[in-house]
Amino acid sequence: MKQLKVLRKPTEEAAQPVLPETRRRGWFRWPSFTIDLNRPRHRLAVLFSFIGLILIGVVFLVSGLKTYAYTESAEFCGTVCHPMGSEFVRYERSPHANVECAKCHIGPGASFFVKSKIDGLRQVYAVLVNSYSRPIKSPVHDLRPARETCEECHAPTTFKDNIIKTIVHYDNDEANTPVQSTLILKMGGWQESTGVSEGIHWHITNPVYYIPADEQRQVILWVGVEQPDGSLKEFYARDMLNMAWTSFVEEARAEGKMRRMDCIDCHNRTAHFIPPPEVTVDQAISAGLISRDLPYIRAKAVEVLKAEYPDKTEAYAAIDGLADFYRVGYPEVYANRRSEIYAALAELKRIYADTNFPDMGVNWQTNPNNEWHTPFPGCFRCHDGKHVAVDPAGNEIEIISVKCNLCHTVPIVGRGDDMLVEAPVIVGDVPASHSDFRWTIEHRTVTETEREECYSCHGKGFCTNEACHNLSHPPDMLFTHADEYRKKGNQVCYTCHQDILCSRCHPGGIVTNP
Repeated sequence: MKQLKVLRKPTEEAAQPVLPETRRRGWFRWPSFTIDLNRPRHRLAVLFSFIGLILIGVVFLVSGLKTYAYTESAEFCGTVCHPMGSEFVRYERSPHANVECAKCHIGPGASFFVKSKIDGLRQVYAVLVNSYSRPIKSPVHDLRPARETCEECHAPTTFKDNIIKTIVHYDNDEANTPVQSTLILKMGGWQESTGVSEGIHWHITNPVYYIPADEQRQVILWVGVEQPDGSLKEFYARDMLNMAWTSFVEEARAEGKMRRMDCIDCHNRTAHFIPPPEVTVDQAISAGLISRDLPYIRAKAVEVLKAEYPDKTEAYAAIDGLADFYRVGYPEVYANRRSEIYAALAELKRIYADTNFPDMGVNWQTNPNNEWHTPFPGCFRCHDGKHVAVDPAGNEIEIISVKCNLCHTVPIVGRGDDMLVEAPVIVGDVPASHSDFRWTIEHRTVTETEREECYSCHGKGFCTNEACHNLSHPPDMLFTHADEYRKKGNQVCYTCHQDILCSRCHPGGIVTNP
């Protein structure tokens, strides 16, 4: 019996359930194998395994580089990941269409790569939850300095020759009369041989700093121009003189709101510019895409493109409505030029699609273009006669110049059959009266003899073209000037009222009605 008990005991233990710990050890037991390089079969296995690993590594490396390159491409930025369709359309129409987005927006090096990808994840999240900005905000406040981007191809520090520029517009009259302006742009820059710095690019060859009041940098509160000794000549907006203007500059500097002026401050929409309706319609008429023989086509085209619509369907319906204008008002023109009318409507639809993006809230008014000074302030953000330097006692000692002929000559303007085509080259000394830009608003008192002298340089078309003498005010202008200001903007009023500031009549500031 004892022998049977001895034999039963192992049997009972074998019948016991295997513990989980024992089972887990068996599952993760590493297989054992031996590699013997003395055996040809083993040597071949190792060789092919090594080659396979290299091939897999190469495939991963190439595909990774291809993926990275694609994420840096304009196609990816504009059509795949980001809600940048409107910006991409304008980019393709710009002079920089052959420059990849990443060249300006990201930059080389590991730090820019990491930063861009982190920002990219944030943008992907914004797309997924539909929280991205409409419209896309401009300017990009963390954009790389132009000295690291634009100046890799352009050299504003090199002196540039003057450029003769001819601009053709069309009047809003029945005949769509052409109006041509010819002027010389004084490009300037730095002339190393003489040490001269002048013209438009003076702003880049000389360090200029400014403090804006708004995100789009359209209202400038303070300008600082660096002097040869390193000090700053400071100009304050007159409204700041009634505040703690000294501490304001220090606070702005500490908060990083002070910006050094570079190319982007003027060429801020160089790759995403949306031209205003006047420009696009004038270009279409000049190219023959819209017939100039259609009465009032310029005025009507601009009017329909300036209106805002909730979507393209309503915009196209409004454009088609122009056909009724000719069918009712000009039945003979509608009967004889119907093909030209509908060709013009098709071109206006194309213009609208290229310049208006209702789903993103983007149109020509969304992002001001600072390269010009119409219809946005542009140069007049600083050169408005309202930024002054003061002495310790608060007395004005200098004003930022408003002389337009610092950057370009006074345009020679021709209208209709009297259009001038010669370049505005003036030989001899400029009259002393022209040294100040105020001549443009004071010359109305010249005598007939003096007027003939004006014609010798400017031509008769300059005074008779109605380009300058076409401003008419309503009889109740004193009470309705606020509405006129909203319609035409500061740059228009400024043409004649250079010395009249709103603060003369509104010392407490402009109060908007609730």
